[in-house]
Amino acid sequence: LLNSLGINLNFAPICDVSQNPEDFIYDRSFGQNAEQTAAYVHLVVQTMFQEGMGSVLKHFPGYGNNVDTHTGIAYDNRTYETFLNSDFLPFQAGIDAGADCIMVSNTAVRANMVLVSHNVVSCMDSQTPASLSSQVHKILREELKFTGVIITDDLAMDGVRNFAEDTKSAVQAVKAGNDMLCCTDFEVQIPAILEAVKQGEITEERIDES
Repeated sequence: LLNSLGINLNFAPICDVSQNPEDFIYDRSFGQNAEQTAAYVHLVVQTMFQEGMGSVLKHFPGYGNNVDTHTGIAYDNRTYETFLNSDFLPFQAGIDAGADCIMVSNTAVRANMVLVSHNVVSCMDSQTPASLSSQVHKILREELKFTGVIITDDLAMDGVRNFAEDTKSAVQAVKAGNDMLCCTDFEVQIPAILEAVKQGEITEERIDES
């Protein structure tokens, strides 16, 4: 269906692990444990690539049982071992399945990405939402060995707006390591990024890297 409409990138699969129907993310998740979710993600990424469809792994580092970040900041106090033994497994499976690069041809784009959530994950960075945290991005790059495109969740969501004003969140998102910004209010965000580059707060090399 997506191919027939000329769409070659799907913001899926959801890699979040949730088995509790009461969790906000449950209805969007696979609804199984980490191992089953990882197997599902691996198969989906492979199959989508075979069909000429790019994939996006989300929402790193894993939503868990946190509240809706569309309406406020979620504070995640789970241990790092929980992420290593559960939440990271589906993301690693997606990366191992090939979601670690962008391949561009004349007919299709394999733009595989990881989308980062706005949760404040205390065991990784207790002060900053994951989408704006350089430490969370360092974990994704260095520990999970992801070399592809990292994109934020929507910067217009209250989970990040409650933390930083629009122009500051866009600049901080780039400085943290995001390659693309998902932003409903792009009329504000794009000039903010351009001004930050002009003022030297963001280097042109950082933009070129993305």
